[in-house]
Order: sequence, then structure tokens, then C-alpha cells
Amino acid sequence: MDGPAPIADFVPVLSNWRAARSTETLQRDFSDPDFDDSDWLPIEVPSHWQTQPGFEDFDGTLLYRADLRVPALQAGQRRWLRFDGLCYTGDVFLDGAYVGQTEGYFTHHRFDVTDLTSRSGTYTLAVEVGAPRETPGERKRAITGWFTEAPGTPPTWNPAGIWQPVSIVDTGAVAIRHFRATCVAADERRAEIALRAVLFADDTADIELVTEVAGTSDVSTHRVSAGENQVEWHVSVPLPELWWPHERGEQPMYPLSVQARIPNGTISDRKYRRIGFRTTSMRDFILRINGERVFARGINVGPIELDLASASVDAMRDEILAIREAGFNFIRVRSHVNRVEFYDLCDDLGMMVWQDFPLIGAYVRGITDRAEAQAREMVDFLSHHPSIVVWGGHYRPHTDEPRTTSAPDLRRQQMPSWNRSILDRAVSGTMRGDDPSRRTVAHSEVAPHIPQLRGSDLGQFFGWFDRPASELAEYAAALPRFVRFVSDMGSQALPEHIEKDLDALLDVAGAEVEALHAVIPASDYAEASNWVKSTRHHQADVLKTSIETLRALKYRPVGGFCAGLWRGVGPGLSRALIDHDGTPRPALDAAKTALQPVLPILYPPEPTLHAHHLATIALHICNDRDEDLELTVTATITDQRGTSIKQWQGLADADAVSYLGDIEVRGGRIGQSATVELLAEGSDGRWTNRYVISAT
Repeated sequence: MDGPAPIADFVPVLSNWRAARSTETLQRDFSDPDFDDSDWLPIEVPSHWQTQPGFEDFDGTLLYRADLRVPALQAGQRRWLRFDGLCYTGDVFLDGAYVGQTEGYFTHHRFDVTDLTSRSGTYTLAVEVGAPRETPGERKRAITGWFTEAPGTPPTWNPAGIWQPVSIVDTGAVAIRHFRATCVAADERRAEIALRAVLFADDTADIELVTEVAGTSDVSTHRVSAGENQVEWHVSVPLPELWWPHERGEQPMYPLSVQARIPNGTISDRKYRRIGFRTTSMRDFILRINGERVFARGINVGPIELDLASASVDAMRDEILAIREAGFNFIRVRSHVNRVEFYDLCDDLGMMVWQDFPLIGAYVRGITDRAEAQAREMVDFLSHHPSIVVWGGHYRPHTDEPRTTSAPDLRRQQMPSWNRSILDRAVSGTMRGDDPSRRTVAHSEVAPHIPQLRGSDLGQFFGWFDRPASELAEYAAALPRFVRFVSDMGSQALPEHIEKDLDALLDVAGAEVEALHAVIPASDYAEASNWVKSTRHHQADVLKTSIETLRALKYRPVGGFCAGLWRGVGPGLSRALIDHDGTPRPALDAAKTALQPVLPILYPPEPTLHAHHLATIALHICNDRDEDLELTVTATITDQRGTSIKQWQGLADADAVSYLGDIEVRGGRIGQSATVELLAEGSDGRWTNRYVISAT
């Protein structure tokens, strides 16, 4: 294949990374290629610098230097220096010459270094990386979201550094500086891909863009001028195989390549992606994939671990598989952008993704342009992934103060604010304009407010703050708009293994210590281990009740939910279902029960009965499968009267909740409990559920 030689022909080109804490003198001199850095410490790149010897407790500005060895450029070639991820700001120098600056921890940056490295030789790359810790309580400037604030994060952690690869890329005279590929339409007859490229050219020229995907080859001709040129085009693929969530079908993925060819046929630059064909829409928070309604049984995820730079792909795969096997079909990448491998795995494993932009809380005025630029980078970076079905914007834009009530506080959200009204409109407008094929939710945790009264997805923390989990059903009946998509819920709990003193476990990001002591007072327990155990069992009970309540309201009006957090990034109090060290909490088993694809439930829930009182409770079947099921459902009731059995037989409608009938339970003496065992049996499975109802 003709064209410029790929960089792999002469790697490694970057070596001998070393670093030093910045001082005023060093900042002035460190970019000079003759600067003596013999006393600097070696550092791995990519990495977060707090994982490196000598920088474990460092916040602020770190200076990097590396040797860059390259061959001579051929005639007509250009050379680019690429950063795939730098947290958070960077100023880049090459052999003493200023190359440019970076901002945004996940964004890719590409600098033209043709004139600086045209000859064969070794050059000095110098990078000043700034990531000062922001002061709690002040409006934020850095757009890092959960990358710096994930629940369980120790207060001293800073993910700063050159945490993704740095590379050199050679191209011809026309380079593809930015690229986006999005499936905008798909059915059994045809799929349509919208493509966008920003081309950089040395001079005016006619070029061909050759697109190849799924056996289809498309050639379009464009005239470009010197400088940057934006080009958009569409490619149609006949008879595509559609991508589906794992419960509904297969996940075919196709390589997509775009080559920029100059008139003599030489390949000047190329881009590669993997793409899947499907459509997605959301109305009133009810998802449709390829036109079919899908109920979102979701979980929030943060970075897989604090040291995201070194997290293995195998660990990511194991994590996503475990989420899927627990019964979830939907992942919300909460307020951060993960590594690219994570999204490839979600594509392959058929997990739907709600991808958030990393904005949390209140920000200073003046970041709008930077936020819009990073939102555009996020869409360019991820839009080809079929697993991503929703773009999310700003989490809790109205405040940085912690949540203190089970239901959202409406009073604080009625007045307009710059963050919600200006910043969020700009960011969501950018994402919606760049990718109209997906639903964009401008912000989360925003209740209906004057004048729109629409609101967004909301967290509902019944069972944690001021109201028991059983009251979520009553709340949903009174305010159905507030439960259309419940994006967080459940109670917090402590890790099983107390590796540190309790104060350290409570002093982590997101810990709601006052709520913990109000719901489960430590003073009630003689031993800390028993208190810890109680927090974990309470979390399980709350989560089971919350999930079952929302499943019972499927599509009327609930479109889905996200059940707390999958795993905390460190030890501490959190809503995680799995401790940071991989130890499952009781909440995981509770979630697995509540997430069975076919689930017999009692609704509304009755966790307690008055002593000697006879209660009538409705029995339902939740069927999340896309087929009708012939079932036999048996209820075994053990109460003050003894044990009785009631049975139903019939058809459970596909993708629906069906009412079966009522059961009666009598409360005993105060402190006694009744149990209800439920069993649903079909031709290909058995599904169980169990309730313990206390007398008060």
C-alpha cells in the first residue's frame, strides 16, 4: 500500500521519561534541550503521577521531559505529536519551541511538529502538566467529574499526569485532524452512516475520501484549501445485520476505514473505527432500540479503579460481564469518560450505555467555550459505539451541597441559574447538534421547575434519608413525573473488611455520614463489626424494595433506573454493590433477585403489619422478556395462622407487568414475622422471591 510509513515502523520514539516538581526557576528553563535534568526522577508514561515513586502525595504542577527519536520526513509528509489523555492542563515544548496547550483529561490533542522534526535525530519533548486540587465549596474550573470525585475516593487522591499514550503520527500533505462516524439510521434494508472530518491541507487540492465498511466501498471527491476544511458525507450499507442489547439479539460489529487520497492515489492519511448498526430513541425516558421498547435495568459505574491508567482490559471485561450476569442491561458511565477499551467491551457484550459529560455541581462563569469544545471531543471520540444510547449532561448543576432528603427538594430549583440555564444549554446543544441520532439529557437531578415543568432523571433515596423505602410506591403514585427515570437510589454501607479506622472510611468522597448515623446509629452497637454488618444488610433491603417498586411501574411511568453504584474506587462508605477489593456486598445478591428477567412480586410493598391485622397484598409478575410466557405461580404464606398455599396459572405478557391476584397475610404478636415465598415456573426456568413481613 502506497503512502507514508506508519509510526509502528520506527517505534519506540519516546523514551527516558523523567519528571520534577515545578519551581519558578525550573518553569523558565526546563524546556531548553540543553537543560541538565540528571537529578530528575524517572517516571512512567502513561501513568497518574501519584502512583510513581517520589510523587505519591503531590498536587500542583509537574514538569516532564522525554527523548524523542525520529527518522527524517519524506517529501510531502507532515508529522504530528499526539496526546491521548493528559490530566488536566498541559503546555508542550519541543526542543525549546512552544508547540501548544492542552485542557481536558480525556480529550485528544494533535500538534503539527513538521518543521521542528523534519530531520532525523533525537529531540527533547518537555511538558508542563498542571492539576491543582480545587478548594471544596468553591465553584469548579476543571471539567473532571467523577475522575476526581468518584464515591470512595480518598481526599488526597489526584489522578493528574500524562495518563494515556503519547505518540508520533506521520501523514501526507492532507491530514485528518478530527473525525466522527455515527450510525443515524438502520433497519433490515439499509443502514446510514454520517461521517465528518476536519482535513488539514498544505495547499489547495482535490482529494478522494474512500470509505469502506461492511462490504461497501464509497468514494467521494472534495476540493480542500490550505488550512482546515470541514467535510461531511454519508455512506449507505445495504442489508445490515443490526446490533441489539444482549437480551434481544446479537452484537455484530464492523471495521470502518476512511482514507484520504491525493490525486496520484497515494494515501495521505487514514482513520479506523468499529461501528455497529442500530437506532436509538427515548421519549419520556422510555428507550427504544431498533424501534423496540427496552426497559433499562441499570447501574452507575465510576472509574474501574483509582489507577485507571493501568487498569487491564481483562479486568474491564470481567467487570462488565459481572454486571451483565447480575441482571443489568444498562450502564451509566457516571460523570466521567472512561478509557476507549471500556466502550469496545460494552459493544461486544451488548450492554447499553448512558454516557455522561463530566460536569458535577456548580462551575465558574467563563468555562462555556471550553466545555463545548470538550463535549464535541467526547462525541467525536465515542459516537461510533452502538452501545451508547444516551448522552448525559450536567449532574446537579444547581448546587454543590450534599443531598439530605429522600425526594428532591423542589424549592431550591425554581429560580434560574447560570449553570443550569446557560452552561447546560450550551453543552447539551453542542452534543445534540453534533449527534442528533441519540437523546441528549441536558442535566440530571433537576426536578420539574417553572416554566417548563419537564424536569430530568432524578435520584430517589427512600430508605436512606428521611422516609422508608416502602414509601417510594406512594410517592410515585402522587408524583409520577418524578420517577420516569430514577438515576440513583439505595442506601450507603461500609466495606466488610475494615482496613483502616472508621474515621478514614467515612472521610471519602460522597460519604453521607449524617444520614448513616440517623438511619443506623453506631451507638446502638457494642462492636463496630456488627454496626458495619447492619449497614450492609440495610443497603440490601432498601435496594431490593426500590428495584421491585420501579419494575412494578414499568413504562407506567418508569422507563428505567440505575441502582446505586457498582464498585467504589476505594475503601469507604458508599452505595457500591461491591467493595473496592472485589468483595460482594449483600446488596448484590438482593439486586440479582430483584433483577431476574421474570419476577413475581408483591406490590405495593408491605414491610410491616399491625399486630393481628389481616392485610391484602397484590401479586404481580414482571416479565422483561420479549415473548409471552406460560407460567405457574405459587405463593406460600406462613403467618400466625400457619402455612397456606395459593396458585395461579396463565400467560405473562411479553415486556409487561401482569396482575395475578391477591394474597392475605395476618400479622402476629409484635416482633413476630410472616413470610411469603413466591415461585414462578415456566417451560425454561424457575424464578423465586421471598418477603419477610414484621408485626408492629
